[in-house]
Amino acid sequence: MPIFSEKQLMEINTATGRVSVDALGKTLMHEHLVIGFPGWESDTSHDDRPRREVIAICGDKIAELKSAGFTSMLDPCPNDLGRDVSLMAEVSSATAFNIVFATGLYHERWGGAPYWRFRGLFDPDIENRLAELFITELTVGVRHTGIKAGVIKVATYAPEFTHYEKMVFRAAAIASNHTGAPITTHTEAVLGREQIALLTSLGVPAHKIIIGHSCGTSDHEYHRSIVDSGAYVGFDRFGLESIQSDSARIDALVKLIKSGYGAQIIMSHDCVWCWRGFHFPPERVEGSRSEEGSMTITRVIIPRLLEMGFTRAQLDSILIDNPRRYFSGTACSYSSPRR
Repeated sequence: MPIFSEKQLMEINTATGRVSVDALGKTLMHEHLVIGFPGWESDTSHDDRPRREVIAICGDKIAELKSAGFTSMLDPCPNDLGRDVSLMAEVSSATAFNIVFATGLYHERWGGAPYWRFRGLFDPDIENRLAELFITELTVGVRHTGIKAGVIKVATYAPEFTHYEKMVFRAAAIASNHTGAPITTHTEAVLGREQIALLTSLGVPAHKIIIGHSCGTSDHEYHRSIVDSGAYVGFDRFGLESIQSDSARIDALVKLIKSGYGAQIIMSHDCVWCWRGFHFPPERVEGSRSEEGSMTITRVIIPRLLEMGFTRAQLDSILIDNPRRYFSGTACSYSSPRR
């Protein structure tokens, strides 16, 4: 049984403390203050951006979001991608903006797998040890900060679903079942069904799962299979047109809404506001996505959807009601059959 009571599950951990899910308001469900792939700290030829500059950049980005009516965001950066919870707390406090963050690990290809695989050589109970780490970060806090994660982040890259990744997913399921915390995933628009199958087989309710980056494919049947399971489908890379065009994302989104699945869609951009180390030349970063960045949904996507006949209330429901339902662990209910 989850250690949080039903009343507590109507609240969510943020970087500055627990808040009611009803107070989250308009929420972006996949944005990043900072990201650094493992090894960034070893690149001593590159000076990392000063902390005060990072805080200023994040503050400016959040000021833009607030001007568009957003009051909250989820930063699902896992533990092994340069996560900085103290930075999140400082930015959240300075901007009066809710930031929910994650505990978890990235996929084997680009995450911190070497460390955990090495630990596993000498610890046959590494899976439970990892689950204990997730549980501690959700219930006590990260290290000695007392700052608590609100969700669990796990990831796969591409077929195959590796032994290491399955181990992380099993640990995440243990932690989710113990605490009641929801799970959000990374995909490359494949393996979403396999992720759901594994997590639900371990007792995690599908409505506590977001299958991230599903908008990387236009396959309507793939999207339908995710939402038919009861999980949320992530249309969370708007503006990242180097992977998929926003026109294709909009077409797929419209098909889902018209099929009656609007209550199981989450929207965001997967923007990284500041990189640790030197991952990409600046022109490559700028050229990979819409110049609107984390304002793409506000300035581009919503106007297009309104022109297509959708109402403001329908779109606000995706950005307000769906995150609230996900964070509270409430299953979707429908008043009429899906078409």
